Amino acid sequence: MTDPDLERRLREGLHREAERITPRERRTEILAMVHNEAQVVEPARRWFVPVGAAASVAFIGAIIWGVSNGSESSQITPPVAAASTTAQSPNSAAPVPNPSPPATSKSAAPAPIPSPPATSRSIAPEPVPSPPATPSPSVKSATGQVAGATTKATLPVYFVGASSSDRFGLYREFVRVAVPAGATPAQKARAAVAVAMNAQPFTNFEPYVQPWSGTSVKNVTVTPSLISITLSGPGAPGFNSEQTRLAVQELVWTAQAAIGKGPIPVKFVVAGSTKLFGTYPTARTYNRPAKDLQYQDLAPIWITSPVRGQVFGSGAPVVAKGESCAFEATTQWQLKKSGKALKSGVTTASSGCPTRGAWQVNLGKLAAGSYTFRMYELSMEDGKKVIAETSKPFTVR
Repeated sequence: MTDPDLERRLREGLHREAERITPRERRTEILAMVHNEAQVVEPARRWFVPVGAAASVAFIGAIIWGVSNGSESSQITPPVAAASTTAQSPNSAAPVPNPSPPATSKSAAPAPIPSPPATSRSIAPEPVPSPPATPSPSVKSATGQVAGATTKATLPVYFVGASSSDRFGLYREFVRVAVPAGATPAQKARAAVAVAMNAQPFTNFEPYVQPWSGTSVKNVTVTPSLISITLSGPGAPGFNSEQTRLAVQELVWTAQAAIGKGPIPVKFVVAGSTKLFGTYPTARTYNRPAKDLQYQDLAPIWITSPVRGQVFGSGAPVVAKGESCAFEATTQWQLKKSGKALKSGVTTASSGCPTRGAWQVNLGKLAAGSYTFRMYELSMEDGKKVIAETSKPFTVR
């Protein structure tokens, strides 16, 4: 038998074996493993590991294809890992994602952030949603009284809050706050940022943390290409790396939303300090991530209606609405009255993670009384552990 014959028969044998392989769907298994890991490591990895697994499958398939075709000139190029950053700290060109650091004890030191690579990708401005019919109660600005004639404005404000026992994310509140009459975008942004830095008025009923305790906003300036926020200090000590990463992002999201011109890069100025929380350089600009990566910042579940303390008329149907980033777009809901569950069910959002989807639940006509609507996601591993949840109280009269 000649060497060419041996080579030909080997190729034919490998080709026949490759044709016998029947692919099967392992997406659920892979995501279950990733989600299980996320409970210990970090929530943001839950969507990166399946991509790596898919790349590995593609790579193996490429090897089989190359062997079965037996061409010495065939070159197999393995997937190239994308460059990454942390703290959602993209430069002014575009946000570059990276898995969030793990939630640890408050004594844990945050990890430094590598500089993101420049990219030419642009992001379309994201429209700021209209405030709900009943916004959150008014709060005083952390900067004190506004000089001169004032008016009340309802502004979107983001806070760092717990979404489970070991995960954190940003929650949005619409807050009525005093601003100068005829306030400029910069003045509105300063007022909103001041509220974001003081979560105290909300901590009695929301799981918000206060990483900016003892820090105030001194000034905000706005140009078409840059938002500059001047702070009195670099932030409070004693918070873990995920909480401080989100603390930076809450000011980015808040300022951009208050101005309403899309994701304009944000720069921070702190007298006597070059780093926020000892980690995030003030020499860099920061931005919100692209839409398909916003799960890294935003809490997995929002309830946008009812808002806290909203009053509905008796006899009228009550419809709960919100946003979620959940596995297969599925979340569970529960309606409670006086601590007792009255109704429960499952709902599916318009899209599943990694993108956020909209959902709504028709609660029907309710008798007069005080209620709590709870929305939560169960672990895909055991179907029992709650991995994200939020709730809102409301009243029917």
